[in-house]
Amino acid sequence: MSVTRFTDDTAQIALDKFRAGRIDRRAFLTAMAGLGLAVAARPTTAAAAAGEIVICNWGGAALEAFQKAYGAPFKAATGINVVVDGAGPATGAIRAMVESKNVTWDVTDGGMVDAVVLGKGGFVEPIDYSIVDKSLVGPDMAAEFGICNYTFANVLAYDAKKTGGKVPAGWADFFDLEKFPGKRTMCKWIQGQLESVLLADGVKPEEMYPLDVDRAFKKLEPLLPHIIFWEGGAQSQQLFRDGEVTLGNIWHTRANLLHKENHDFAWTWSQQLLFSSAWSVPKGNPAGKKVFDFINSSLQPEGQVTLLRLMGNGPSNPKALALMNDDDKAVYPLAPQNVATALKIQAAYYADNEAELQNRFLDFISR
Repeated sequence: MSVTRFTDDTAQIALDKFRAGRIDRRAFLTAMAGLGLAVAARPTTAAAAAGEIVICNWGGAALEAFQKAYGAPFKAATGINVVVDGAGPATGAIRAMVESKNVTWDVTDGGMVDAVVLGKGGFVEPIDYSIVDKSLVGPDMAAEFGICNYTFANVLAYDAKKTGGKVPAGWADFFDLEKFPGKRTMCKWIQGQLESVLLADGVKPEEMYPLDVDRAFKKLEPLLPHIIFWEGGAQSQQLFRDGEVTLGNIWHTRANLLHKENHDFAWTWSQQLLFSSAWSVPKGNPAGKKVFDFINSSLQPEGQVTLLRLMGNGPSNPKALALMNDDDKAVYPLAPQNVATALKIQAAYYADNEAELQNRFLDFISR
């Protein structure tokens, strides 16, 4: 769930830039394509024709970005056209396509959680690692039914004007109302929320899963009156602009935008919560094995750096780092100076537990 919401949010960021005249139409469309998203109104579901690859993502600014980052290099190398469909690869849609034997997408931009869930249900193909080179991605990014196409993070953002210039050292400071007075903001969607609470309560990263939910709720309860929960990335950004919050658990892309508009807004990579998005291949995809050639191509570092610059999505190929300038590295979750204390969100755990956890969390925070 968090991955798809993040993807949707990056598309909104690109759309806002386009409307404000900060990027041109070509860059906007490239950004949309990079995320596998359609522009503006979502098109009807694209059906693959002979000799092409159809990607499905969540539409918006990522359509052009995905096309530039992934589609164009693949076409240049193979002559095979890449079509980006922004209809949104919801797990229910994939299930329906496979069950009806009417699959129109070759590869979908979801999350590792979706890949695990769909794989267990028999709705996606195993990634063919005889074609896809898993060494192109970092550790723990190549799974049976999904391979990481980009990364992103939840980070601790802060308003330095409100903190008096003090920099929070990690999630323990998020709970310290004496050291950092003022409201906080957290996301109402569960992934990456209880992990921050448990890190603040002293749980070691290697002992994080399975989550001790009761312990997390006990730690979080006294802070609830001081928290405003956000639903979308734009809202998390606005809470800082309006001066309503001092600290926040927000996506790194939104923290970066805040910093660009006002340097009083900053964030720390300390104890960042790291997510992996993933390609998955619906069972019975029209392009067959050729889709794995595309996936392999999309993992090349050049295209991934293009996507980082267009959309803020972090490369999954470690070799992309060598192509980055200092500005790129500053917003890259896996840059060595940023990743040392990161906690990787465990997809397998959420694949088994997310639905129940989400309901409990919503009940808890709405009391």
